Amino acid sequence: MKCKKLIMPIVQGAVTLFLLWWIFHDPVKRSQMTMALQRAQLLWLIPGLFCFGAVLLCSTMRWYVLLAIQKIHFGWKRTFSLVMIGMFFNLFLLGSVGGDVLKIFYSMKEVPQQKTAVFFRIMFDRFIGMFSLMVVTLFIGLFSFRQLLANPVTEGLLTTVLAVFGGFVCFLIFSLVVNYFHLWKYIPHWIPGHRTLVDIGTALSAYSSKKKALGSAFFYSILMNIFLFGSGIFAAYAFSALPGAPGAGPMIVVIPIVNTICNIPISLSGIGVREGLFETLLNTLYGTPKSLAVLISLTSFSLTVFWSLIGGIFYLFYRPSSGGNSSFHEMSDQVELLEEEVESNAEKNF
Repeated sequence: MKCKKLIMPIVQGAVTLFLLWWIFHDPVKRSQMTMALQRAQLLWLIPGLFCFGAVLLCSTMRWYVLLAIQKIHFGWKRTFSLVMIGMFFNLFLLGSVGGDVLKIFYSMKEVPQQKTAVFFRIMFDRFIGMFSLMVVTLFIGLFSFRQLLANPVTEGLLTTVLAVFGGFVCFLIFSLVVNYFHLWKYIPHWIPGHRTLVDIGTALSAYSSKKKALGSAFFYSILMNIFLFGSGIFAAYAFSALPGAPGAGPMIVVIPIVNTICNIPISLSGIGVREGLFETLLNTLYGTPKSLAVLISLTSFSLTVFWSLIGGIFYLFYRPSSGGNSSFHEMSDQVELLEEEVESNAEKNF
């Protein structure tokens, strides 16, 4: 079982290394990036940092709303701390799963008598984040549809986005149908994503009747996307003095497409994929030099790294209300046991 869990990270690691080599192997491109960095106006990164900080505040507010639905109250300070700790581990464990494990574990520590409820909350938080991204991407895609179809490369990327959206909708409908008709026990365990289906389906069932609170959570998700645009735009503005640098409009078109495709688990945390997509889209649609497009992607990612490191400080000083810290492996094992319990209960009850 553990060997199977290692296969995907190994493949993702190999893909990440290959993409990074492919993007940076050209010495001319590396030289151009160095010169562009020397001319950068780094003060633009200050509002970019504030924008990403606003993303984290919106994430905290979304958490708070979803927890309140289950009558769980950590308080703002602990909720924000858990968001920051999740950011830190998302960076250093190279994937959102690592951050989710920490958030689930520490949430369980805060309310051990409601551990299933906090598990559903985190599953639903992931779902509503993806749903809001899909809505924003499709909305912006409608306005740039012709532009994206005008080139075979961008047409292919648009098709990929539509495929992701279609898969997401099918996943959602399937989960709802199976949950509504109590069919979990008839779904074979060997099908891909069986546990995720059960997790999301039961989480949707737990939250589906709370329409007002769900509207608030969706609103904060949209705000998160808007502030994410802001952080990317300010990263691009840092290079506005250079020929071919994109403005706000091109970044608004490109960012949601990049974020959507990066949700496909191709590489570790989207590293390499993100840079390749920025390079392809900005160069193809707006004539941005490839070296500059990659540098904008890296600069935008550096804002995430900054806040993730701040999350590390939160982790150093965080102490759960009940019990001390554990190793990541112990946390992972406890979260996996909880997932198995949720899956087993869903099949027994339905």
